[in-house]
Amino acid sequence: MPVSRTGRKTGAREPSPRGPPVEYNGGVPTRRAAAPAGFADALLLGRRRRPPPPLPPAPSPELKRLLPRLERFLAGVDGDAIDRSDRVPPRVAAGLTTLGAFRLRVPRAHGGLGLSRVDFHRAVALVAARSAGLAMGLTTQALAVELLERAGTAAQRAEILPRLAAGELAAFAMTEAEAGADVSRTAAAARRAGGGWRLDGRKVWIANGPVARWVFVFARAPGGVTAFLVDARAPGFSVERRCRFLGLRGMENGVLRLKGVFVPDARRLGGEGDGLRLGLGAMTLARLSGAARALGIARECLRISREWSRTRRVGGRPLARDASAAERLARLEAVVAGLSAVGERTAAWADAGREVRFESALAKLFCGAAAFEAADLALSLRGARGYETADSQRGRGEAPEPVERLLRDARGLRVIEGSEDILRSALARRIMELEGERGNPAAAAYARADEAARRFAEECARR
Repeated sequence: MPVSRTGRKTGAREPSPRGPPVEYNGGVPTRRAAAPAGFADALLLGRRRRPPPPLPPAPSPELKRLLPRLERFLAGVDGDAIDRSDRVPPRVAAGLTTLGAFRLRVPRAHGGLGLSRVDFHRAVALVAARSAGLAMGLTTQALAVELLERAGTAAQRAEILPRLAAGELAAFAMTEAEAGADVSRTAAAARRAGGGWRLDGRKVWIANGPVARWVFVFARAPGGVTAFLVDARAPGFSVERRCRFLGLRGMENGVLRLKGVFVPDARRLGGEGDGLRLGLGAMTLARLSGAARALGIARECLRISREWSRTRRVGGRPLARDASAAERLARLEAVVAGLSAVGERTAAWADAGREVRFESALAKLFCGAAAFEAADLALSLRGARGYETADSQRGRGEAPEPVERLLRDARGLRVIEGSEDILRSALARRIMELEGERGNPAAAAYARADEAARRFAEECARR
């Protein structure tokens, strides 16, 4: 009798009165295996699939003009001061607005730069190297633009996109205390009111929430979870508190309360009940941007480590000549190369219009762990100085390097926009779906998800 990959005995398929054959496991009907639909599916099943994701294009002329100005501006941004105060100075926010950093993904027709995802991620990586919390504001703004582009009407795009290009900020309010990022469990409610809707609910851990003018709110309407575009100045909308975290400081993040907030029909995004589809799509795009933040952090770790290995002397010779240190540095270089390949090639795939739901999950699973590994390697190379805060180093009279901050920031990337456990569970369930299995994933399925993420990075690095 055939045996499935999970070890269950399977019998012959029998015709189902409702359509396709049903496979029976010990007399219990199960779903038929889903057909593999993409690159991620092949990896989850342990297969190799060629060709790999497309190679990214060269930087666009718009990005080439932007990057030198952005680099000069960031050289004057004190990431340690942002971390210390947990605030982005008004001067920095204004400077980024002048540079056009908050309109990178806004189409040119609406006053933006119209960068591709690949180019946008290249710019975000630069910002994240200086302050990962600051980079969060840019990626959240871009996510709102993408949602408007995908689900907004022509009138909504014409009204809101120019305002985002001009510097008004947007937030994406999906997460709730009990549901987390599972939009299917949304408790916030939307009820019909004359000419529109009344929204009630509480959203937590909302990036850009405390400073946004426009908030994309997901609430449960009679026809299912629905997305709404809310003006943060509307009566009944309030910011309850600002959240603070171990890392990613400077990120504006808060708890939002809606008490009978009126939203006209013209501000509903998509149809009633479209919220689940839109929310899942938005999370896919958010996870792609996490690769850019991870790359920025890892590149800064590599810069610090190279300089330290070159200048630090141990036993009368450069640290770089020590075998253990050289091994760590080589590993750090490989991690950065892997992050670059995964981020750019996955973004190029999305730019090409491909569905990348599970590819984005594999990318985020790899990139979050890789960024943390990069920071840990840098900390090990610098020893006590790596564990010491930049302010403490400065107080002792040394030139400060923020490895400790980078480690805290990298750890945050393994939590936000879907924690590692959520990603592994989703990927393990996809494996079961592909193999026609039922029930909860076993440990072996989680291990296969981890292996698929590793192989995904290998395939992205292959030319």
